[in-house]
Order: sequence, then structure tokens, then C-alpha cells
Amino acid sequence: MRLLLIAVLTLLCLSSPSAAAQPGWDPRIATGQLDNGLRYFLYDSGKDTDPFNIRLIVHAGSVDEPVPSGIAHILEHMVFQTNAARGRSMHEEIEALGWRTGVQINAVTREAETQFMLRTRPDDALDLAGSLQFMADLVMKPALEAEDWEKERFVILEELRQTVSVADRVSRLKKAALRTGSRYVDRPTIGTHAGISRTSIEEIRSFYQSFYRASNMTLIVSGRVDKETARQALEQAFASSPRLAAPERDYRILPLKQDLSIHRVQDEQGSSSQATYAFRLPMPNRLTQTGQLAYLQQYFLTRLILDAVQEQAPYHAAVTENLGFAAQETTEERLILAFNARTGNHAAATSVLLETVERLKREGLSRDGFEALMKRARTVNDNNREAAESRTYAEWEDRIASAVLTGSVVDDPATRTARTIALLDRITFEGLNARLREMLDAKDRVLFYQAPGGVAVMLPSVASVEAERARWAAMAELPPRKLSKPEPEIEAKAPAWPGDRKVDRSGRITAESRATDPDVIEWRLSNGDTVVWLVRDTPDGKVYLSGQSHPGFQNTRFGSPASQAALQLFTQSGFAFWSQTENDLWAAEQSPHWSIALKAEHLDAGIAADPAALPGQLETYAAMIAFGGVRTEAVDALRAQMAGERPDPVAARRSELLYGTPEVADDLQALTRLTPDELSRIARTHFEQPVTWYAVGPQPGPDIRDSFAAVIGAVPRSASLTADVALQRPGRHEARVEVFSDDRARVEISLHAGLDWTPEASFVISTLTPIAQQSLKKTLRNELGGIYSLEFELEVDPEQDRVLGTLAFYCAPDRTEELTQAALAVLDRMPEIARQADVAKIRADIAFAEGSRLTDPNTWLRRLALSYRRYGDAGYLRRMLGLGDRITTQRLEAHARHIFQTDNLAILTKMPLATAVDVQ
Repeated sequence: MRLLLIAVLTLLCLSSPSAAAQPGWDPRIATGQLDNGLRYFLYDSGKDTDPFNIRLIVHAGSVDEPVPSGIAHILEHMVFQTNAARGRSMHEEIEALGWRTGVQINAVTREAETQFMLRTRPDDALDLAGSLQFMADLVMKPALEAEDWEKERFVILEELRQTVSVADRVSRLKKAALRTGSRYVDRPTIGTHAGISRTSIEEIRSFYQSFYRASNMTLIVSGRVDKETARQALEQAFASSPRLAAPERDYRILPLKQDLSIHRVQDEQGSSSQATYAFRLPMPNRLTQTGQLAYLQQYFLTRLILDAVQEQAPYHAAVTENLGFAAQETTEERLILAFNARTGNHAAATSVLLETVERLKREGLSRDGFEALMKRARTVNDNNREAAESRTYAEWEDRIASAVLTGSVVDDPATRTARTIALLDRITFEGLNARLREMLDAKDRVLFYQAPGGVAVMLPSVASVEAERARWAAMAELPPRKLSKPEPEIEAKAPAWPGDRKVDRSGRITAESRATDPDVIEWRLSNGDTVVWLVRDTPDGKVYLSGQSHPGFQNTRFGSPASQAALQLFTQSGFAFWSQTENDLWAAEQSPHWSIALKAEHLDAGIAADPAALPGQLETYAAMIAFGGVRTEAVDALRAQMAGERPDPVAARRSELLYGTPEVADDLQALTRLTPDELSRIARTHFEQPVTWYAVGPQPGPDIRDSFAAVIGAVPRSASLTADVALQRPGRHEARVEVFSDDRARVEISLHAGLDWTPEASFVISTLTPIAQQSLKKTLRNELGGIYSLEFELEVDPEQDRVLGTLAFYCAPDRTEELTQAALAVLDRMPEIARQADVAKIRADIAFAEGSRLTDPNTWLRRLALSYRRYGDAGYLRRMLGLGDRITTQRLEAHARHIFQTDNLAILTKMPLATAVDVQ
């Protein structure tokens, strides 16, 4: 509720007059307009450590397309191609600056606008003037060449191929029903296969000329900027663009009708079933007193209507699984109120929805709910003034953009607070009920039935629904409600810890030491565990703890599926002396919770707790091991879940390709035969492996020391497991499998190289990942137009003393061989590419990233564990502070030459099934 309140009260800060003051922009925001019509907003954070962000909003999106085509989204792509001012593509400009698309520069197309965003760092490649010129050239000077479009067309089709899903198709059908009669119905922002395929460069240029005008753009600059310098720079960058009138865009406003419309929402692969009854309403302009009051009323009504609807839900449980409500601001000056019933009986659910609406009109809202919400709103409003002063420059940018797009303003906090008080004083319980009845009398209504694929659903006629609605309205008194199922039981309380269940406290510390630079305390416990405590203050004052034991689910004794299932069921089952319900109630009151994660190479028990709470958490960990177990019902549920599962032939083929043998994980039958006792034994065996406890936090007090000694030192340990690490086989191996039901393919490439693992080497090698990513993307997407996105990662595995590389991408089935060979050619050139890398830029990026990472206690915790694993001390924590200096051209080239050898790799190509259909 608090988040919802903040959201609506934020709207108040973005708009509206009242008796308190006229609307206006916060004086800290400089506003203006160039002679050619470009609007701009400048916010100076005043913090020398802040960089600056630039956001350019082009007020043109898919709703502006003359016919459904995806042209707005196409233009978002095309402006990054050949640029008339730069003489080459903007992708090449970005690469030359050492930037990356999606990091420093990004773009997004929506229904009503396209946004281009530039995110800088302190002392970046371009200063403010250069960055503004870059943005101006990007959107004002694209060459829009036919050759570029023929290449980029395939990139966008690949993007479309990746975004097509059942959820996306169903969402479009719902939008078509709720926004019927508007341009929002048949114009998905990404476009359609047919639209993208037929669009010509002439149509792209025409759309650009109509909408990419300075008068149809808004520029926002936020961060550490001198406003006068910024004005001069944006004048220099943008003023030369011609002065043309902004296009008329009245179609953005959802047209309203005066009747009921009925629709079917059904996808052949869909699974949901529900009925929705909605009202479409006009809303006043936000910058009027009427509008401000209406939007604040809307917040109160949204919450109180939802409460009222949910209060009615138990009376209709025989018909609907769930009764809900939502309010949607679909477009400017429009609101949709949607009542929803999840059901398989659509006709009966329609009657339920009509009755629910009629009861709301007659019975109104909860007075107690209204008064509680009003009290909370006033509290949040009082707090918002202080919260506004702590906004970051990025948050200022977001708020300015939101105000621009909703036709409002960002007012100063004092004025906003006073205005909100005045508006809250005008909102009464009686007034809200009157507004509710007015909304529910709206003539523009929509009813749609959503049905699973293959299920026959008969839509009702408009006349029959209107007759049903009139029948409810004509009743002098509504019939008394009857519960269709018994009243829910009163929620039980969490059980008290049984007095006879005490953990063993017989452990002790057998040795201890302390080192400096960094300050690390070590305790050796009587059960063989070791505690390594890095004495370091954390931002929240908590202790960050990670207990690691080896091996993980890759072990010779149990194998991966049994180990993973055992640990999951053991941690979910809780304590054996309570029922599952009692365990759930007890766990719900515990904070924080232990995180138990069984990974391939180790078991990790982690928690972040206040120092005073840590002793109690250590007892909980010991109790979990002493009194835990796998429940019979948990095993039954696992077996039921696995009953219909069959071994995955694709996973088996991949395992055979990589390792020379099908993976044991596919033996599902062996797992289903394990009993609860056997699974408990497997879990306990993992917990019995000796643990090294890594901690980052303030100096531990005697209570923490005693708890580790007595409690953790008494947990039984026995080193009985050994690792079973699967090594990718040498040589070059390839396989093709049929997987997809639609017309797409996926190429997955795995490579490996030996390495004497150290944390330092891992750090240096990690810098090759973005270099390879960028080079692969440049070739496969920018040059060949064959993919939209790719995945690439280098991982240094200490267990294997190997570097593992993975590359994957989706593409058209007929281009798999071409793009695979192109990708391998890039990998072969990686030594040369690494030699040409901008080492100074890489070092600067490392320094910037480390500045943020080293404020996170989890970073220190992970690196502490790595240091001890390799060296047996914390020396890496000292050496890592200068790791950026280890990045040299020679090191990068040498590592690239060693790693990117395509002699040892596996290529799995996933193709469409023989019965696959083309993506439309």
C-alpha cells in the first residue's frame, strides 16, 4: 500500500494546481525551447562526482504509423546506421568511443514515443557539448540508406523471432479488446513479420520526415552540468535543424463509444480462462484543478474498489477461482476500470461480474478503509518532501521524462506538499462514492472472454448481457449473499520452539590467529570447521556470512539429480517434529532466512544478519541439520511432478557432444525410487562435509565467538564426498537436433582451454568477455545482419583449472552455417582484437566498476573465499586494489591467444522440427 501511495502522490508532484499555488516546474529545473521548437529541461545536481545523462524523446511511436508496419521501431534501429554527419555508422562511432550499445547508449520504442538515452561516466570519452552533438547527429542526421535497411531488416526480424510468445500474443488480444476502435489495437511496437518484410526505405524516410522534427522532440539533461553551458551546447547541436510544425496526433487519445462491445481472447497455445468486464472513461487534463482532484480520487477508488471486490469473492467461489479489479491509464485523458473473474464458466462469471458492479453502486465503499487510506496518504505526503530532496540525478531525469509524457510538471516539494494537503482536504467519503457511481454508469463498456486454446466458447449477444445488467439494476433489493464454501479458518499462530529440542553446544575453538592488512581473524573449530572473519564495517552494519563445503552436486557418491533433489526437499521440509503447516508458520516469522544453495562444486549456506542476531541464526543452522528431514509428502509431490516427465533427448545429446557420454541427470527413474530416509541421508551427508565459514562484518563480540565455538563446533562433520567433475572432451565436435516448433534456430558453441587458476588471472580474463561480446556482435549483427542479440561468457573454473567459453545466438535456420563460421572466425582473430583494445579505457572502466563493487560486502565475501581457496590467506584482498594496473596489451593478447583456440570446441545447432511453422 505504501508503494501505491507513493506512486499516486508522485503524480501530484508532477502536476496540477490547487488553491495552494499555480502549477509550475521546480525552479531547480531550467526549461526552454529553441526557435525550431525543441523543448529542453536541464537539471544540475550540484555534485561534482555525478556524471550526466541525456534523454531525447521523439514523440512518435507505433500509434503514429499510417498502417501497421513497425516503422517507428525500424527508425529506432536505422538511426544507428550510416550517419550523414559522421560519414560512417553510429555503431562504428560508438565503438570508437569505447562505448557499448545497451550500456552508454540505448533506445526504446513505445506506442506513443521513442526514447534515446545516453548514460555517461565521470571523465567520459565525450564532454557535455560532445555528447549533445552526438545525440543531435544520431537523430537529426541519419542517412537512411537502402543498403543499410536491407541488412537491418533481418536484424529486426530476428528480434521479432525472439519476442514472439504466447504471453505476447494474448496480451495483444486483450489490448485489442480493451482499446477497441483505436490505433493501439493492431500496431505492436516491434511490428509484424509482414509489415517489416514489406516496408520500403521510402516509407521509412517519409515517416522520419513527418515525425523526427525538432518541434516534436524533448531533450532532458540531468547530472553535474552548468546550465548556461548546457544551453549553449544544445543550441549549437540542435539549432540548425529546420523549423517545422509539430505533427497533429489526436489519434493518441482513445476514442470512446456509447455502447457495449464483446470480444474473444483466445490463442491456440493459451491456457488461461477468465471473463473481464470493463468501463472506459474520460479523464480531465492533469493541469487543471478538476484533473488533479480526479487523479487523486482515482487512487483512493482503485484501492477501495479492489478491497470491496475481494470482499465479495468468497460468495462466488463456486463460479470463479478469483475475483479481481484493476485500473489502467491506457492513454492520456483515458481510464479503464476492469473487473475480472478467473473461471471456466464464462456465462456464470458474467452474471457474477454484473452483480459485483451493481452491489458496488448500491453499497459503496468501506468507510473504515477510506479513513485508514486517508490517514496513510497524509503521512506519506508529509514524508515525501524530505524524500524528494534525496533524489539522485537519474531519478530527477526519470521524473522529468514522466511529467513530459503525461502532460504534467515536476513541482518543488514544498509547493507539492501544500497542494496535496489542499486536495486531500477536498476528498470526502461521500464524494468518492458519488464518483464511483458516476464511473460505473459509463456507457462505454467492454466484455471479453479469455479461453484456453482448443476450448469452444460461445460469446453472448450484446442484447443478452444488457438484459442481464438491466435485471440486476431493476431489483428493489439485491438478494442476500450466501457463502459457496465454508468460512476460511482463522490463521494459526506460529508454534513455540519445543523445550526438549536443544542443539549440541559441546564444541570449542582449538586454534585461533589474527592477521593484519587486511584484518582477518581465524578460528579453528573442534569439528574441523574453520572461521575466516574479515573485520570490515558494512554499509548496513550487518555480518555477511557464507559457509562453504566441497563438493557440490557433482560428486562421485550420489550424482547430480539425487544431491540436488535431496537438498531442496530437506530445506523445504523444515523440522521433523512439526507439521509442514507449523514449519511454514514458524519460517514466516523468521528474519533473515538462511540461503542454502547446492552448486556444482560446493554447498553454500549464507545469511546476512545483525551482529546481535547472529548467535541465534547459528543455532537455527545447527537445529536445521540436527532436527531436519525430508517429508514423505514432499517426496510424493516430487514423484507426482516427475510422473509425466521423460528424459530430455536434447540434454542427453548435448552431454554426449560435450563429454562423450549422456548425462546421468537424465536418469529420472533412479531419482523417483529414492525414499524419504534415503534423501535425508544424502542431504545430511552434504551437510557433514567440513565447512569454511567466510564472514565480513564488524569486529565479532564474545557472544559470536562463543556461538561459533560451542554451536557450530559441535555440528558433526565427516569428509566423505569427493568431486566428480565432468571435463569437456578435446577435439572439435558438432551435432544438429530438431527442437523448435517455430521457424528459428539456435547455435550453442562451447570451448575450453587449460589454465593454472588464480583470482588475479580470472580478473584479467574477465576483461576479455566484453571485448569478445562486442566483436561478435559487430560481425554477426552490424555487418552480417544475422542476429539480434547473443550470449557470450568466459568462466574460469577452479575445479577444472580450465577457462570455459560459451557462445549462443538465435538466427534463421538457413543461416546457421554461415553465422557459425563467421563467429568462429571472430574467435580466431581474438588475439589481434585484444592487441588493439583500448587498455586505458579498460582500466578506467575497471576503476569505475570497482568503485561500486567494493561498496558491496558480498564482493568482499566472494573475494575473501577465492583468496583462501587459492592461497590460504587474504592476500588477494590487498592485491586486488591494483588489478586494473595488471591489464596490459601483452597480457590481453597472451590470454586471448591461449583461450580462443577453436581446436577444442563443441557446436550444437538446434533446428526447427520437421512440422515447424513460419513465424508471422
